[in-house]
Amino acid sequence: MTPDGPIPRSPRERRASRRNAIHVRVHLSDMKGSFHGRSVDVSRGGLLVLSTETRQVGTLLRIRVLATRGDAVLAVGVVVRCFANVEGTAEGHKAMAIALTSTSEAWDRFWDDISATDEGDDEPDPAGGGGQSEEIS
Repeated sequence: MTPDGPIPRSPRERRASRRNAIHVRVHLSDMKGSFHGRSVDVSRGGLLVLSTETRQVGTLLRIRVLATRGDAVLAVGVVVRCFANVEGTAEGHKAMAIALTSTSEAWDRFWDDISATDEGDDEPDPAGGGGQSEEIS
């Protein structure tokens, strides 16, 4: 915070909170069905997920994080961006940036645990999650 107010965020950085690189399995579902993925990074307000399936931007998803603690970590989010050809991923995997719209109390505990143990990446990433990517819709 400066004497003149808060330090403005970069115009390219739209996240309200820091991202933490964490790789956990996630189960995603919508009206079309369900599928599994893996998180790349997580913030209090969203996550980036790698999967062989994606959904269109605007799709509402139910998200269950398969955490090691045994808690049912539940959230609801909307797909805000999709990426193809994410560097460093297995063939056929794509990425979805998901903005959370509703979370469970367990999500808050999950976030507190990972933010306490991982310093995260405060630098904006134009691809939204590590590596070269090509946006898809």
